[in-house]
Amino acid sequence: MLVAVSFVEAFVELRTRGDVAWIRRDLAALGAAPFWAAVEPIAGAKGRGGVGRLQVGGVELVVRPYRRGGAFGRLLDDRYPSAVRARRELELLQSLREDGVPVVVPVAALGRRRRAFWRLRLCTEWLAESLPLPAFLAAHPAARRRAVEAVGVVLRLAFAAGLRHPDLHPDNVLCRDHGDKVRAVLVDLDRAQRGAPVTPAQRDAMLARMRRYVVRHQKRLAAVPTRAESLRFLRALGLDRRERHELWRRVDAQVQRTVRRRRWLRR
Repeated sequence: MLVAVSFVEAFVELRTRGDVAWIRRDLAALGAAPFWAAVEPIAGAKGRGGVGRLQVGGVELVVRPYRRGGAFGRLLDDRYPSAVRARRELELLQSLREDGVPVVVPVAALGRRRRAFWRLRLCTEWLAESLPLPAFLAAHPAARRRAVEAVGVVLRLAFAAGLRHPDLHPDNVLCRDHGDKVRAVLVDLDRAQRGAPVTPAQRDAMLARMRRYVVRHQKRLAAVPTRAESLRFLRALGLDRRERHELWRRVDAQVQRTVRRRRWLRR
């Protein structure tokens, strides 16, 4: 049985001049400095660069520096006006875990101020032998069916818990082979929020975002789900046969129109 532990009970806030950190209580006595150490790069890690491994207090961590994308990324890169963004993601991970949604284990969020801006880091527990969904599908062909079903279950739980993710895509799901089962967890919930259970329209928008990501990046992804596997994913998401076939046709048509329009604009 899950026992709810509030963010305040689970994490300790540490402040020094120019620095702030929220660290899991069992590691808080070490202070923030070890979490700012240089990291070991992770081969093939997704994201905007700088993701790496670090060991603190005997715990293997994944460290993700925050970096902006788009036009703001070229201008501001890793500079933020406050440390709130990192704390919000840490809090979100903690609350989802308490409600039984499979997400990576949160350990610390950190902010370091330099003049007017902050640089941020998020630390989560390393999940050994796990791979992003596309890489997992390529590495474990015999487990593809179990993997897409596991991802469907995770997202069904996340949507029921009210998770709204503006950048949900297959590389945001880690999968690990457990013999006759596959374990899947969500990672990288930056800018995501929780509210009331997700509506069908909100769900469909996030699924369209996932499908668009696959279509746009399929040449560089190690593997992509087949149509049959996508329908199996939708079944695990809780849709009946008619619903999943209608949703697949609707989302795929929408994504294809969007991709064609973007190609036309680039020309």
